[in-house]
This record gives sequence, structure tokens and C-alpha cells, in this order.
Amino acid sequence: MWVSVEDDLFNNIYNKLKSDPIIQKQLDGRVFDSAQKDAVYPYIIVGETNVTNNESTTDMVEDVGVTLHVYSQAPNRHEATYILKILGYLLNREIELNDYEFKRSRIDNQEVITDIDQYTKHGIIRLLFKYRHKTKY
Repeated sequence: MWVSVEDDLFNNIYNKLKSDPIIQKQLDGRVFDSAQKDAVYPYIIVGETNVTNNESTTDMVEDVGVTLHVYSQAPNRHEATYILKILGYLLNREIELNDYEFKRSRIDNQEVITDIDQYTKHGIIRLLFKYRHKTKY
């Protein structure tokens, strides 16, 4: 039975962002895994994931999509766009995980929209990661 890389990847991304000096400087470490009711802006949410796997009798390869959200209340979209650029720089690369072989990553989608309150800028970046399982559990 194969165990998905999804949880390990999510936790690695979350912890990497929480401890990254660039994120610390820009956002005082405001990285969360769910929406914040009384948030201090700007902040990042490591959000939704989805998995597509390709399994054979001897091998398992997974594509894992991870969506991150940036929330800013700056007067223009520049702050949200800048933070998305940082996220792409930090995460669109090899992330080493035990029991999994990194194959590739890429930015699948990136955008900044204005939320329904007509003031908050909402940046969205979706990254795709491909991993091959080294072991079977």
C-alpha cells in the first residue's frame, strides 16, 4: 500500500515558510493553514491540496497541487504580487522528502484579485509537484 506524499509535502511547505528569513522580514512569520478572523495583514495561508496518482504494480508517482493564498490590505496590488513572487522563488524548486524522489515542480497558476470587500487584495498561487515513491508501506 502506498502512502501519499501530500501530508509530508504540505507540512514541509508550511514549516519552510514559517521559518524562512524572507517571510519573517516581510510578514513577521504570519503563515497559517486556515483563514484568520482577526488577522494582521499581510499574511499567507497554505491552503488546498489535490493529488493525482499514477500507480503500477511496482511504482507510484504522484502529482500534488498546493494552493497558497496571500491577503493584503495595501492600497494597490503590488504587495500581494510581491509576496507571490517570493513564494514562487522559495517553493518552485526541489523539496526533499524522506521516502520520496522529487521529479519536478512548476507554477501552475498565479493571480491577484480584489476580494468581495472591494479592499482586500487576494493573491493566489498554485504549484504542482511530482514525486515518485521510493518505498511501499
